Amino acid sequence: MAKTKKSKKSKKESTLYYFYSQGCGFCKRIEPMVDKLNKDGYDILKLDLKEKDNKGLKKEIEKKYEFNCGTPLLVDADTGYNVCGYREEDIVKKWADGEKIELPPSPNSPPPPPPKDYENKKEIEIWKEAYTKWREENKHVPTIPDTDDMLGRLKKRKEMQQNSPAYNPNPEARLTRLEQKMDKLMKHLGVK
Repeated sequence: MAKTKKSKKSKKESTLYYFYSQGCGFCKRIEPMVDKLNKDGYDILKLDLKEKDNKGLKKEIEKKYEFNCGTPLLVDADTGYNVCGYREEDIVKKWADGEKIELPPSPNSPPPPPPKDYENKKEIEIWKEAYTKWREENKHVPTIPDTDDMLGRLKKRKEMQQNSPAYNPNPEARLTRLEQKMDKLMKHLGVK
């Protein structure tokens, strides 16, 4: 039985919930879809997870239907049908109409670990070979980036990490920083 738009005269409380959290990039992309559906006559309740009651309701629903999801989460509390994470507008509409949405395909195994040294050509070639093989084994997932694109992303991420003020590969420097933070915390708490 497909769920249709709720009548404005209906006294039945909505069981369509949209759980979101502040700072969630994918929530910002789904929210306009939810707003559009609500304008079209659906009754999807928007629930911010910074509120304790909303967090409890989300946990209750996840426990009842045996799933776990971060945000965004769209769920019908009557059926347990849900959309976990960002999905396209047509998928969100199908969910609101009462269709069960299958999970998108996912890889069969994790990808090979990224190279440690991006200047080492042999290491790069070994990684490229392993990644290409892994990508071929997971061709059922259409969103896996090609080998060169993924290598570029990994290099960029490593550069960003190394340029970050928090990055310091020296374990002694990290330990010193942790000790300073612990001292500051203990002083704040009044511990001697």
